[in-house]
Amino acid sequence: MQLKKYLTESLKALLFFILFFVLSSSAYFYIQSQYIQKNRKNYVTAINNEVQLLIELKKTTTFDIAKRIALDKNLINIMRKKEYEKFYDDATFKIAKKFKAFKNIALHIVDRDGVNRYLSWTKKALGKNVLPIRKDLQELYLKPHSVSNISVGKFDITFKGTVPIYDESHTFLGVIEVITHFNSISEYLAKDHIYTALVIDKRFTKQLVHPFSDRFIDGYNISTLDLHKDVEHFLKLQGIPALIKNETFEYFQTSFLKTGYFGTKVDILGVDNQVIAYYLIFIQDKEGLYFKVLLLRGITILLGILFIIASFLGFEAIRKNRKLIVSLHERVKEETAKNLNLIYNDNLTECYKKEKFLADKELYKDKELVMLNIKNFNQVNATYGFSIGDEVLKITASKVHSILEQKIYRIDSDEFVFVSDAVEQDIENIKQHFRDSSLHISHDDINLRVSFSFSVVHGGDSDVLRKLTIALKQAKREPYKPYVYYHSVVVNDDFIRFNSYLYDAIFSQQGARIVPYFQGIRDNKSKKIMKYESLARLEVNGEIYAPYYFIEIAKNSGFLFEITKIMIDKTFAFLAMQAEEITISINITEDDLLSKHLKEYLLSKLAFYHIDAQHIVLEILEGVSSGGTHSSIIQLKELKELGFKLAIDDFGVEYSNFERINELEVDFIKIDGKYIKNIDTNPKSYKIAKAIAEFASSMDIKVIAEFVENEAIQKIVKEIGIDFSQGYHFSIPSKTI
Repeated sequence: MQLKKYLTESLKALLFFILFFVLSSSAYFYIQSQYIQKNRKNYVTAINNEVQLLIELKKTTTFDIAKRIALDKNLINIMRKKEYEKFYDDATFKIAKKFKAFKNIALHIVDRDGVNRYLSWTKKALGKNVLPIRKDLQELYLKPHSVSNISVGKFDITFKGTVPIYDESHTFLGVIEVITHFNSISEYLAKDHIYTALVIDKRFTKQLVHPFSDRFIDGYNISTLDLHKDVEHFLKLQGIPALIKNETFEYFQTSFLKTGYFGTKVDILGVDNQVIAYYLIFIQDKEGLYFKVLLLRGITILLGILFIIASFLGFEAIRKNRKLIVSLHERVKEETAKNLNLIYNDNLTECYKKEKFLADKELYKDKELVMLNIKNFNQVNATYGFSIGDEVLKITASKVHSILEQKIYRIDSDEFVFVSDAVEQDIENIKQHFRDSSLHISHDDINLRVSFSFSVVHGGDSDVLRKLTIALKQAKREPYKPYVYYHSVVVNDDFIRFNSYLYDAIFSQQGARIVPYFQGIRDNKSKKIMKYESLARLEVNGEIYAPYYFIEIAKNSGFLFEITKIMIDKTFAFLAMQAEEITISINITEDDLLSKHLKEYLLSKLAFYHIDAQHIVLEILEGVSSGGTHSSIIQLKELKELGFKLAIDDFGVEYSNFERINELEVDFIKIDGKYIKNIDTNPKSYKIAKAIAEFASSMDIKVIAEFVENEAIQKIVKEIGIDFSQGYHFSIPSKTI
C-alpha cells in the first residue's frame, strides 16, 4: 500500500516536472527565435542602406567624371574649331581610363546645334541631330545646366551625367554625357556573397530595342548580366510581380539543407521621382539563421504538444495535490521573472531598458529626470567600429552608475536617463569625473575622452521621453550650457527646417545648395588682394544663410564633413578657372579630421582640378591646433608636408599651445575678430592684438586681422605690424572676385 502511494506521488511529481520543463523551454525557444529574426532584420536593413549609398556614390562619381572631361582643354579646342574627326585618335578621351573602378564608361558628345559628334560605342549614328528625339536635351539646350540622373534607354538602365561644355569666354559649345552601369555595384556586392537582380519596370519593355541583357522574366527585363543561377531560379519560382511588392523577401533554399538566401529591395527612381527599376538584393544565409529559426520553432511546437499531453495527464494530479500546485506556481513566477529580465535589462550596459523606464512611470512622476547623451558617439562608431562603440557604452554606463548609485535606463543607443534629487550636483559630478579621466579600451589599447549633453524635465507623464529629447536637441545647439530644462525650451521648427535644407543641399541639390562666397584678404605691404577666404553659405530659393543659422545643426546631424567636401570641390573648381595666380583658404573642422578621409579627398581634388597645394590654406580653429587629438595633429603635419599652408583661425579665444603651433609650422595666425573690431576704442583689445602680432613676428608667422570694418581700425592694424587685413572695409563676401 505504501509502495503504491509512493509510486502515485512520484508519478504526480514527474508530471509536474514535465509540465514546468515544457512551459519554460517553450518560452525560451520562442524568445530565441524572435531574437535571431530581429538580428536578420537588422542585417538586411544595413545591407539595404549600403546599397543605396553605393548607388548614390556611383551616380555622383559619374557626374564628377563628366564635369572633369568638360573642363579638358583638348576637348574644348576640338569643339571650338569643329575638328570633330580628331575625337577618335585624340588623347582627350583617354581621361576616362583613369577611373579604374568604372570599367565600362560610355561617352557621348553633342555639339551646340544638337548634332552627334562622338559615340564611344559606334560611329554609325554620327552627324544626326538628336534634339528632336531627346526631350531631356531640348530642355538642357534652352537653358544649359548640368544634370545627374538614372534613366532607361534603348539598351539598358544606366547612370548618366550630362554637363555643358564652355570655352574660356564662356561660349556654349555643346554637351558631354558620361554613361555608366550598375554592374560594378553588383560585382562589389558579390564578393560578400550578396547577389543582385536589376529589374527594369515593365513599362520600358518596348523601349528596350537592343537590350544588353536579353533575359526576360514575367515580361520584365533583368538588366544584370552575370545573374546568379540561384537568383534566377528564385525569380522564376516566386514571380517578379510578387517580389517587387515587398521590401523584404521570404527565405528560400536551392535544395534541402543547402545554401539559402534572404533579401531586400531598393527602388530606383528616375528624373521625375517615379520608380523605373527595382534592385533586388539576395543575401546568402552563411550562418544558417533561417534554419536556426525553423529548428527553434519546431522545438517550440513539439514542446507545446508535450505541454498539452502533460496538462491532460496531470490534470487530476494537479487538482488533488494543492501543495504541488503552489510549488509549480512559484516556479512559473520565477521563469516569468527571467523572461521579464530579458525584456527589462540591457545585457550590454547592465542598465534597464526603455521598456522598464515606461513600466516604472509611477516611481518618478513627481521627480526630476535627466537625459544624458554621449557627444559624437556616431563618430566613434564610424572611426573605430561598432565593437569599440559597444565598449564605450559599457564603460560609460558603469562609470555613471558608480557615480550616481541609482537606477539608470538606456533609452536609445547612446542616450541614458536617470532620476535625480540634485540635478546640478549629479550633472557636475558626471562632468568632473569624465573630464579628469579617459576611457581605456584595454584589448585594443585605445584611450578615448567622452563628453555629454544633458536635458532635464519634471514628472513622468506619457510624453516625458519626447520632452527630454526636445530639450536634448536644444542642449546640443547650446553646448556652453550645463544642461537644458524642458520648460525653458521654445519649441520651434528651425532644426527640422534647416536639417531638411542641409539634407537637400548635400544629397539632392534640388531647392537648396551649399555655395562658396569669397572674401578678399589685403596684403598691407603691397596693398593688393591676392588671397581670399572661401566662406560657406546655404542658398535656399534665393535666400542666403550664413553658417550662424545652420552650422550647429549640421554638426548635430553629422553633415559637417559632407559640407566641407562640397566646399573643397566648388572652391577648387573656382580656383582652376582663375587666370591670375591667387591663394584661397578653406575652413577645416575637427569633424573633418576625425573622418580620417580628409587628406585622401583633398589629394583627389588637387589631381582632378590640376591645382598646386601651395595655393590652398587650411584654416583650423585654435582649439584643434592646441587641444586636438593625436590623430588630427598627425594629419595636419602630413598635409603641411604635402604643400598645404596652415592657418590658426580665431586666435586668442582659447588658451593657446604655442609649442604645438611651432610643431605644426603654422603659416598664418588670424586674430579673433572680437579684438580687432574695437581695437581703436578698447585698450585691452589693442594690447592683446599687439602682443599676438609681436609673438607671430618672432616666430616668422604672418598675421591676419579679421573684422577690419573701417579706416580707423585699418590704421591701427597697420601700425602694430599686422601683415594682412580682412573685412568689409576692403572686401564684401561674394560669389566672384
